[in-house]
Amino acid sequence: MRFRKLDSMRASILVFCLLPVVASADVIELFPGDSFESAAESLQPGDTLIVHAGTYEGSGRISIGVKGTASQPVVIQGAVGEARPLISRPIGAAAQNTININGSTYLTIRGLEIVSNGGDGINMSGNPAYITLEDNDIHDIDVGINFRSDMHHIVARNNHIHRTNATGEGMYVGCNRAACAVSDSLIEGNWIHDTLAASQGDGIEIKRGSHSNIIRNNVIYDTNYPCILLYGTEGKPRNLVEGNVMWNCGDSGIQVAADAIIRNNIILESPANGLNSQPHQGVSPGNLDFVHNTMVGGSPCLRLVNWDGAPGLVFANNAVYCPGDNYAVGGMSGVLIAGNVFDNAPANFPGGGYRDGRSMNRDLVNPIGRNVYPTPDSPLLSAGAADIDVPADFNGTTRKGVPDVGAYAYTAPRNPGWAVMPGFKGVSPGARPPPDVLPDTGSSGGGGAVGYISLLLLVLIPRRRQARTLLAKV
Repeated sequence: MRFRKLDSMRASILVFCLLPVVASADVIELFPGDSFESAAESLQPGDTLIVHAGTYEGSGRISIGVKGTASQPVVIQGAVGEARPLISRPIGAAAQNTININGSTYLTIRGLEIVSNGGDGINMSGNPAYITLEDNDIHDIDVGINFRSDMHHIVARNNHIHRTNATGEGMYVGCNRAACAVSDSLIEGNWIHDTLAASQGDGIEIKRGSHSNIIRNNVIYDTNYPCILLYGTEGKPRNLVEGNVMWNCGDSGIQVAADAIIRNNIILESPANGLNSQPHQGVSPGNLDFVHNTMVGGSPCLRLVNWDGAPGLVFANNAVYCPGDNYAVGGMSGVLIAGNVFDNAPANFPGGGYRDGRSMNRDLVNPIGRNVYPTPDSPLLSAGAADIDVPADFNGTTRKGVPDVGAYAYTAPRNPGWAVMPGFKGVSPGARPPPDVLPDTGSSGGGGAVGYISLLLLVLIPRRRQARTLLAKV
């Protein structure tokens, strides 16, 4: 067979025809008066839905099932530079979750205000994966974000969840008695408070069987049930709870039975248990590290039940200030206890596992003001067990040498990091993180082979449309 050399134009045509056809993606603009339900349920892989400021109230059931891909993710977001759009339901409509995500993949929802009329703010089911929920204000709902089936690679970041009702968890992660599992997910930087009107009202509840999750840098307070509650992982990899701060937590600051690493957290001012670890829903204590945490107060400050002889338990390098010497601690044989500082230690803690502090007002800068950074002469300094490897502290500061005890590494007379207060950790109260930049939707044309390249780019680059125009074709 003999081949002929093609001219440049015909070669361009051939190259274009041989390239795979990629479905077009749209940037859809939604304005008050348009249907959020119709727009969200009509999204295709690669689409971006920009929701402009205003109120979007509908009585239908919003169920988003779009399956984006890694190369064609789907985004629903509030318009940059505008007030958050309000997504709500009429008071007189049937009670329903405001947004249901049913089996979606590679979906991001950001920058919305979400309220309900007797349902959850966002409810995920149907085995979704690669979902990101960030920078949303979710309030006056039942559960803020409800993870209610098997799912993995979920990110819940920088959401403000408050004023919950009914069972009223800020985040409910998994299913009762391990009927489903959430794994490989990140719950980070959220601000959760005021669940006191709920019948339960945990801040973040990680159900039995859910595993390999990270819960970090959240600010949680004024809850009816524990600020953070974990069960066990059913033999799967442990969950990590790190860098969180909490106060005025009903029942417990942190309640955990097993299979977790709890480090660099600050637990303050809880009217009931500070740390509570005991058998719960069929899970017995075990495979649990509680290290480099700072605790002030609680009634009792520590509740450790059935730790005696249990496998894989570590209690090390914690700063515990318990005015009134209020503990409920059972036997501790077989537990690795090292490098802790107590103002008043439990009677059955081995003497080699801790040293005496003075008082919270002498050892911490201003504990009444929630500043539990160490004072310059605090006995917390260089008092930790060196073989407990936690490389950074609550602020993200690298630990060096013999570690300081508690959540902070001492580097200066004043706390160099974020001051504990209501709001997002590390930012001013109510501040929004910088928005992502939308892709450029422009293109340039030309003649000959360049023209065919431009045609291909038009197929790949999202097109911007108003919702009314697009939905007329649905």
